[in-house]
Amino acid sequence: MEMGKEIEILRGKLARACRMLEMIGLIDFSGHISGRIPGQQTFLIHPAELPRSEVTPGDFIEVRWNERGAEKIAGIPQETPIHTAVYQMRENVHSVIHMHSHYSILPSIAGKDLVPVCHHGSIFGAIVPVYPDSEKITTSEQANHLARVLGGARAVIMKGHGAVVAGSNVEAVFLASLHLEENAKLFVEASVMGNPHPLPEEERKRASANTYKSSSIQKSWDYFVAKGRKAGIFWD
Repeated sequence: MEMGKEIEILRGKLARACRMLEMIGLIDFSGHISGRIPGQQTFLIHPAELPRSEVTPGDFIEVRWNERGAEKIAGIPQETPIHTAVYQMRENVHSVIHMHSHYSILPSIAGKDLVPVCHHGSIFGAIVPVYPDSEKITTSEQANHLARVLGGARAVIMKGHGAVVAGSNVEAVFLASLHLEENAKLFVEASVMGNPHPLPEEERKRASANTYKSSSIQKSWDYFVAKGRKAGIFWD
């Protein structure tokens, strides 16, 4: 497939994901999704001021980076360095979401580790790492610190702030974001009744292999696209 067509498809997926994330409440007036352009030190991200429910494929801004960080472009989110740092440190990551999810940050506020307590939560490993500062990340230094805390994980919690999720493509990172919040909600609700029990290691590994297959990712993506169409949230 020619590069121009790949970028067009990527823009469409990113715009749909952005509107669906807003529809389900994982982002609102803040939060953002980006996608790496294959084979380049470039990614697409939507403008900071545009309502997430109104983002279209043509709105995404192309951002280039080098060893000194990303170029300065008017209109991009202040927290764009997060995306730059993750792409620089993780060649296998092709889409990044920064979201202000409600349940995912609650354990960090209470000083508790967020562990997998359900089937879908298994994809995050034994524990979701926590970046220990709630301040907005606007510099390369801060973003590089967060990327190091993320390491090879699928998600990192920003204490009292939000979360950053990394995936191999737009569909995968979208579903991982849903699974992170689902697991966190169950963890928080179970904490009311007692101390939540994390999934045993072998059970977690089996569950992760079964729940995050390409067929499962596509099934979930198609479901939410259909739901979004029914709700009339798209531009087409």
